[in-house]
Amino acid sequence: MRKALSAKENEKGGQVSKIPLREGLLTERTDGDLVGFRCKSCNHLLPPLTITCPYCYSDDLERISLSRRGKLYTYSVNYMDSEHLKAPFSTGYIELPEGFRVFSVLKEKEGKPFEVDMEMEMVVEKLWDKDDDEVIGYKFQPV
Repeated sequence: MRKALSAKENEKGGQVSKIPLREGLLTERTDGDLVGFRCKSCNHLLPPLTITCPYCYSDDLERISLSRRGKLYTYSVNYMDSEHLKAPFSTGYIELPEGFRVFSVLKEKEGKPFEVDMEMEMVVEKLWDKDDDEVIGYKFQPV
């Protein structure tokens, strides 16, 4: 019979590690705000994981924290499993006040079905398990 594991214990009896979905995506390794950029040459605000400003082609970028709230621009309910997520799950684009959209897994909130233009807020939590680690990333949920 298999032994029940504590929330922080893995199959081998060791600690479960939290690893980021992508390094540099959040202000803290596995917590915090979504990281965007401000171009120091032309002052445009840019989305996460940008390496060159698409407006002036400068790579002189400053890291900034992006808003944790935005509006649901569009969404889809996925009825087929993905590599890491079990169906059904929802994904969508969130329009941030900074003037661009970010793609996100959407987290349901009881009594608040998804609607285009609804206010959404970012949460940071486990997305899936990988080996003995928890992959941490962001999701957006209704406010």
